[in-house]
Amino acid sequence: MTMAMADRAKTLRRQGVEIVDLSAGEPDFETPEHIKQAAIRALEAGRTKYTKNVGIDELRAAVCQKLARDNDLRYRPEEIIISNGGKHVLFNAFMALLNPGDELIIFAPYWVTFPAMATLAGATPVIVDTRESRGYEPQIEDVRRALTDRTKAILINSPGNPTGAVYSGESVEHLYQLARDQDLFIISDECYDRVAYEETHTPPAVFEERPERVVTVQSVSKPYAMTGWRIGYGAASTDVIDQMAKIQSQSTSNANSIAQYAAVEALTGDQAFLGEMVRHYRERRDFVLARLAEMPGVECATPRGAFYVFPKMEAFYGASVDGQRIENSLDLANFLLETAHVVTVPGAPFGADAHIRLSYATSMKELERGMTRMQTALKKIWDQKTE
Repeated sequence: MTMAMADRAKTLRRQGVEIVDLSAGEPDFETPEHIKQAAIRALEAGRTKYTKNVGIDELRAAVCQKLARDNDLRYRPEEIIISNGGKHVLFNAFMALLNPGDELIIFAPYWVTFPAMATLAGATPVIVDTRESRGYEPQIEDVRRALTDRTKAILINSPGNPTGAVYSGESVEHLYQLARDQDLFIISDECYDRVAYEETHTPPAVFEERPERVVTVQSVSKPYAMTGWRIGYGAASTDVIDQMAKIQSQSTSNANSIAQYAAVEALTGDQAFLGEMVRHYRERRDFVLARLAEMPGVECATPRGAFYVFPKMEAFYGASVDGQRIENSLDLANFLLETAHVVTVPGAPFGADAHIRLSYATSMKELERGMTRMQTALKKIWDQKTE
């Protein structure tokens, strides 16, 4: 669905149509200059050869330093793996932990790749719905009902994509206790860990004295505007890391050598960029929420992290406007693209067809244009439905 939207937007651009893209899943900021310079120094020093499969020693040590500084987690370098982005770390973890017939609990709305990864590993994704009225936090009683003798792991994504939910410390602790009692693994996707607003996220690994059942997954992509550098890292017990390393050694070998040296600078160098970036995101979030609140029929929870809003749009379903029938999130996203020339992402691939996802990882100028265009287009639908 999302690729079809992107392809149509490209076609319209080639035809000269001015498109506002609110679909981006990456920061619009440039990688900070001191990180770029670290890459240049690595190139000049000839750091262009294969590295250790699990990552260079300097970066594994830098990850340990970062986890202690920012997340109050204590790991040793041998408990760290460096991979080609956070997605690659997750894939390695899924392949290492999940066997055919196992079940993985995933909370909806979910990032579109989670169920696909579980299926690729031969496991069955078990979807547990969360509720907007409860901040999209999993309710422990719902998780208990989803458990079977095939359950192998629980997947946590906080701060989350697409909702921007940040789980409370109490909620994360309850999930950890359940995993411990049921002898389950927790895979914790924390790629937005530094992009939180009112509160910081609580990593489930903080509740275990030594790495045992939690696989912590982070990356430099979103916090440091380094999506194209493709560096992610995982932290877990040496048993789990060793298995992940075996899989990586037979697929991609090491991550990009130059990007690894740049990531060392990202994690250990000047961190001022992060605070400034998050400040801009918060301002944009508040602007978008205020504009959405002006639009009849739109409901939207306040995201507490990441850089997305996930408005509920089903009040617009069932209408026919300008020859287009709108029955679901894909229809609405197509209508907004064709009528308002605004690119959004349908909620259906995230397991939430009543919603669409908007990214505010773009300039305030683009957000102003996008919101104005959306408001005009949605008014057409609303007027037709309320005639």
